[in-house]
Amino acid sequence: MRELDSRPAIDVVRDFLSFTVADAVSLDEIRADLRQTAQQTTRALRRELAALEAVLADPPTPPGMLMRMVALEGNWVLDDLTDAGAVRFLGELAQMLRDVIEEAG
Repeated sequence: MRELDSRPAIDVVRDFLSFTVADAVSLDEIRADLRQTAQQTTRALRRELAALEAVLADPPTPPGMLMRMVALEGNWVLDDLTDAGAVRFLGELAQMLRDVIEEAG
């Protein structure tokens, strides 16, 4: 598991988008999936939250990268097709993770 913990934050976020967000049809479905995961363990959720926070604190370059990452890896259509729109969306996901982790205790 240490190998996963040492991966760059951007890679963890990409995987989170690919495996958790890409097949979901709504934020409610994502939240439900996260809650189901949290019933077993919050370790992966905490790692994903830390990665999201790192990426949001220091967004990658070049411009447009976050927006494309959400669109391609996350298969998610943003209302605002900019990096600012992607930051807002990723921030919502981070808050969702915080809430689910807190609920799990």
